[in-house]
Formats: sequence, structure tokens, C-alpha cells
Amino acid sequence: MAVRYTLSTSDYFSDELRSALRRRLSEIVGAGLLGIAGLSALALATWSVQDPSLSHATNAPVRNMLGLTGAIGADLMMQLFGIATIALLLPIAAWGWRLMTHRTLTRERTRVVLWIVGALVAASFASCLPASKAWPLPTGLGGVVGDALLRAPAWVFGAPLSGATRFTIAILVGTATCVTLLLAAGFGLQAIDAEEDEEEAPRKKRTAKAKQAEKEAEDDEEAAEDAPTDFRIIV
Repeated sequence: MAVRYTLSTSDYFSDELRSALRRRLSEIVGAGLLGIAGLSALALATWSVQDPSLSHATNAPVRNMLGLTGAIGADLMMQLFGIATIALLLPIAAWGWRLMTHRTLTRERTRVVLWIVGALVAASFASCLPASKAWPLPTGLGGVVGDALLRAPAWVFGAPLSGATRFTIAILVGTATCVTLLLAAGFGLQAIDAEEDEEEAPRKKRTAKAKQAEKEAEDDEEAAEDAPTDFRIIV
């Protein structure tokens, strides 16, 4: 009887080596995310509207600490999201820190969706705030995205937003910003994952036992088929 055998990574790498490789990969990805968040924060901290950018052509020296690339990137983020750009960086930094500390990052799609929604509602909340005279951009504090989203209620109601309506919207979108960004960063999802793991633990244990029993039965059948048979002829 021919027995087929498929090679797998477990034939070449031990469990300890695979675990170490996964930890190193997690650390590398986490460090990359933290680096992206840190460099973006540095570019935003040294942003100046007078720097050369896609919307401002000038021969003036670049003041941004990351050079022309940092000046263009920071200006683009400020033009689009205004001060709400911080909402884009916090979840990324939280993800990087979790991976650096060897904690699992579950529900990736849910986190990304909440991150995008959190950035949008954060821009809307920033646009609800009054801009001071020192604000250098023609848009509100939430940038182009925040102003566009804030105009949606005015279009629905068919009239400019009054002070009371704007205040109510600010409370709603501010609450939504906190909730979505915290969930995107992982706060709250950990408790849900822990509860699901507790519920699925007995099922996984039963499944593992069933697979082990099935494997032992197959090994016994193969051993029985490969065992030599003694034929005797009695005269």
C-alpha cells in the first residue's frame, strides 16, 4: 500500500523557531507602524503654511524637519483633515505598540473601518469648533473633509446651521469620535475577544480531541494494512 506524505514547515522548523520568527516579525511590523506615526507627527508639528507644497509654490526655504516630503505631506493632511489629523495617527501608534509588545491584533478589518469612520467624524467635530484668526487656512479646523461633512446637515435641513444645532452636532460627532477611535485602537475589542475565546475554548478542545482520535485511528489502520500476514497450508 502506497502512503503519501506531504512536507510542511513543521518538518524543517521547530515550534520554538516558528514562534520566535513570528515574534520578530510582529516586532518589525510594530516598529514600522510606530515609525510612520512618529514621522507623521514630526512633520505635522513642524508644518508651516509658508513651506512649499502642492497648493503653495514658493522658493522659500523649507522649515519642516522632514524636508520637502514632510512639508508636502503635512500640508496635504492639514488641508484635508485640519487638526483632526491626530485621529489618523493615534490608532496607528496603538497598533504598532500592541505588535511591539507581542499582543495579538485581531479584527483587522473592523479596526480599519472604525479608523476611517473615526477620522471622518473627528474632522466633522473639528469643523464645528470656531476657527481663530491665527488659523492660516481658508477652511475650518476640520479641513476640506470636515467642512464638507458639516455642510451635509445644512443641506438636509435646507438652512444654515444655527448655534444650537451646531452645538448639538458637535456633541454627537465628538462622542462618535471618541468611541470609534478607542475601538479602532483596541479598547473594548479586547474584552469581546476574551469572551469569545472563553466561549470557543470548549469547542476547540472537543475538535482537537476528535482530530487526535481520527489520526490515531488512521495510524492503526495503516499499521494493520502494512503488517505481514502469515499464511499456513495444512495438509
